[in-house]
Amino acid sequence: MNLNRYVDDYGCYTFQDVSFNEVDNAVMSAISYVNLDGIVSKNRFHKITIGEAGKIYFEKHSKKEKQVLAVREAVKLFNIIKDTERYKNLYLYNYAYESGDAEQFSAITIEISNKLVYVSFEGTDHLVSGWKENFMLSYQFPVLSQRRAIDYVNKHFLFRGNDIILGGHSKGGNLAMVAGMYANFWVRDKIIKIYNNDGPGLLLEQISSKYYKNVENKMIHIIPNYSMVGLLLRHEDNYVVVRSARKSIYAHDMFTWVVRGKEFEKCELSSFSKALDDKLIHWLNKYDRKTREEFVVSLFDVFDKVGVYSLVDIMEKKTLIIRIVLGINNANPVTKNILKDFIFALFQCFKDVKREELISFFERK
Repeated sequence: MNLNRYVDDYGCYTFQDVSFNEVDNAVMSAISYVNLDGIVSKNRFHKITIGEAGKIYFEKHSKKEKQVLAVREAVKLFNIIKDTERYKNLYLYNYAYESGDAEQFSAITIEISNKLVYVSFEGTDHLVSGWKENFMLSYQFPVLSQRRAIDYVNKHFLFRGNDIILGGHSKGGNLAMVAGMYANFWVRDKIIKIYNNDGPGLLLEQISSKYYKNVENKMIHIIPNYSMVGLLLRHEDNYVVVRSARKSIYAHDMFTWVVRGKEFEKCELSSFSKALDDKLIHWLNKYDRKTREEFVVSLFDVFDKVGVYSLVDIMEKKTLIIRIVLGINNANPVTKNILKDFIFALFQCFKDVKREELISFFERK
């Protein structure tokens, strides 16, 4: 069972019948992927229900529109929840959307009851443009989208009495963490949970700070057993590992996460993700911020030159690997060595996936 099936099974129950849970968190974090600009108000004075917003959205947008994976799946889910008792009467407001060469930020407030709201921050998917922003987090804090996330919660909830849940998927999960950490203390006291759904962690300075300690007990970091994005940067080891029906980068998609009843199925982290985690931490310890910045700029410059627009391209188009290696050879010597080390480590992790599959096959015999 996945998110869509969960909505089918529990959509007939209101939140008074069945209380908010971790799967509802994933559903609500997906809503921020839907482009509701011009449909949902930028403030709380003109609220609209999910049912009404869904009706307007699908009158304006064709279901055949080409969309990237995360958006496409979120739109499908939005089409389902708009007609359910559980979600259709929830109010949407405080819609924000900003985009440009140096940023991508979107957020929306979902009113579960007159005492509880969920703030959903939009994340990224498999597109390289979105991943570049994730990698920028390895050397820069705060990036512009993080500043906007902090400003968002302070602007909209400083004088409100609601309990607040912050959440998001991918980069949106990181924004939820940062917004909770650096919110005004009046706002921070109202925050009851912060869900990071397979989003990047933090730099060492931030995860060691008093701001993190202030909200540490409210953090819930959910990652799939084949996590990649959720293991970027520094993170605590008390994350919740859930089973995905897919492997490698495909497991980042929340719609592949296995649902059992009202929660995700729990499991152990794969050897692939353990190996990746070790290599990423080693990389962070080895290189300073300036070197990381040069690495990120050079890596994505190579991707751009050889025509890599999605990380799925790297796995499915084998000839791109050769072109990436050739592109790396044109980088400066220091950056070239870092790039080679990183690409080798990444390929080694993918190789470990195949080894794990082989071991699993013989264990079943």
